[in-house]
Amino acid sequence: MRKKYIVRLDEEERRHLNKTIKKLKGGSQKVRRAHILLKADADGSNWTDKQIAEAFCCRTQTVENIRKQFVANGFRQALDGKKESVHRLRNY
Repeated sequence: MRKKYIVRLDEEERRHLNKTIKKLKGGSQKVRRAHILLKADADGSNWTDKQIAEAFCCRTQTVENIRKQFVANGFRQALDGKKESVHRLRNY
């Protein structure tokens, strides 16, 4: 199956991802996203979504979503994940 969203990392992005993984910087989800982005890199490992999903114990849909987020929203958003605003409602 042809990939719709292609991840192409530059050297600085690769260094940042490797540093994140090496130092386990951030939460476990951030480290997993770093692994996925490195393996999805078309100019690097270029693993299939199925290979990535099996290696990091996630669904192929998760890998596809991270690819999509990288292409649509950029490197930082794909690595850090979706930033959801939390609104607390107070009942008086």
